[in-house]
Amino acid sequence: MKKLLLFLLIISGPFIALAQGGAIKKGGKEINAGVGFWSNQPVIIPLHGGMDFGITDDISMGFDVGWRLYNSIGWNHNVIVIQGRFDYHFNSIARWDEKWDVYAGLKAGPAVVTATDDYPEYGNLKGFNVAVDLFVGGRWFFTNNIALNAEAGFMGVIPDIIEPPNVFLNLGLTIRMK
Repeated sequence: MKKLLLFLLIISGPFIALAQGGAIKKGGKEINAGVGFWSNQPVIIPLHGGMDFGITDDISMGFDVGWRLYNSIGWNHNVIVIQGRFDYHFNSIARWDEKWDVYAGLKAGPAVVTATDDYPEYGNLKGFNVAVDLFVGGRWFFTNNIALNAEAGFMGVIPDIIEPPNVFLNLGLTIRMK
């Protein structure tokens, strides 16, 4: 799975580099939803959704809600994550057109873990934790208000950071509200 994620990150690089931009504008709102792929196995495909709010033409803030189910022999747990997010959009610097939005950001917030067992090799993750994600992302607006989106990055859980941090790729749909 790690090789697949690395391959996807490598082949997506040129598309992100050539992206031409439609960043969220000041006062704008966007709804995001999708599925993900994680390097930490055995994860059953995680789901996520959230909303972004344009603070300036280059900065957005918002929230994400996610669910992940890990399921293996004797190793089962659910993770619900509610994170605030901060994104910087590179479109005005690069003067890209309105079909693309390229950004980088940080997400952080509580991760509530329910589990059938303790995992001594990772510490006891049950209960309240903090999830922190660093990522790059892009959106391709195929209409004025609807885009395909992708985010790739690293995720860790505090206090028990998994070494190395998980690598993730989220794919989904964005709907621009304003």
